[in-house]
Parts: sequence; structure tokens; C-alpha cells
Amino acid sequence: MVAYIRTMVRGEHAANDEIEARLDNAGWDGFSTLLGAVFYFAVNRRFPGGASQDEIIRFVSEMRSTTIGGPETDANSVEKLVSAALDPSLDTDIEPGLAGRIQGLTILHTLGGGGASDDELDAILREAATLADNLLSS
Repeated sequence: MVAYIRTMVRGEHAANDEIEARLDNAGWDGFSTLLGAVFYFAVNRRFPGGASQDEIIRFVSEMRSTTIGGPETDANSVEKLVSAALDPSLDTDIEPGLAGRIQGLTILHTLGGGGASDDELDAILREAATLADNLLSS
């Protein structure tokens, strides 16, 4: 599943499609946990010292205007999810399918298109995989 996210971020569509087909057969168990962990690390990498509500609003506006699928995504939901990644004590009531879409778009926006080097992306994915494994085993 880490390879799926890596190929998604890097825009390696053929490889991503192959991995997606394998996951469709094998199952996506644990994927939402991994995606959430990558999202958490991507957001915290983008805002290492936290962010004001105005900074989050600007980030979401930029993401929605520059990311394919962004304009169709509800800005308030994105802002809530980004805020919750920066402050895990915040609760969100976002439907899981929408949350996954937001997480994927945010990951693409923050890490794709040169937003992270290969080494940086690999480090984030390793850290996220470890966190996801810990969450799933507890």
C-alpha cells in the first residue's frame, strides 16, 4: 500500500494502476489508516509549527485551485481535517469517503509536484507505515 501512495504522489500512473489492481484482488485492509497517517505527516510537514485559521484557509484555497479534484471538494471539510491533523484533540464529523478524498488531495498537493524529494517522501511513508502498523495492532 505504501507503493500505491508513492506512485500516486509521483504521478506514475501505469505503476499506480497495476498496484491498484493487485490491491483490488488482495484487499485494501488498513489502507484508510495508512492514508490518514500519511496525511497527518504531510500536513505537519507543511505546517511544522502549527497554523492559524487564516493560514489554513489560504492553504485550502490554494489546494482547491491547483489540485485536480480540489474545486469540487468542500472547503470547510478540508479546513476541519487539516486543523484536526495539526491538533488531534479536535473532533471531526466528516464522512469517511470524503475524508479519504480530502486526505488524498492534500497529500498530492503537499508532497507531489516537487513538494518532497524522493528521500523526503520515502521517510514520510516509512514513518506513516510504522504509525499505521502501530495503530492497527493496538
